[in-house]
Amino acid sequence: MKALNSVEQLMNRWPLLGRTLVLMFALVAYAAGLLAVDVATGDARMPVVLLAVFFLPAVLRAWLLVYWQVRDDLRGRFGSSHHSGV
Repeated sequence: MKALNSVEQLMNRWPLLGRTLVLMFALVAYAAGLLAVDVATGDARMPVVLLAVFFLPAVLRAWLLVYWQVRDDLRGRFGSSHHSGV
């Protein structure tokens, strides 16, 4: 329990680190899943393509969370010089 509290404090202190770890985990899980399906199905490529397309939004979401965190940190640090017009 004490280890979980220290990890939670670390993630609260550096949220970009937490999001980056989630991105790395998503990429590794995505690649491992594709390799596992490729090994299990042999020469059939359709299951690999279906798995890749099905889980791609999860990887893209993890990437966008990191991107938005970096963008917000930079805007907070240097000020927002560009306005989206919205």
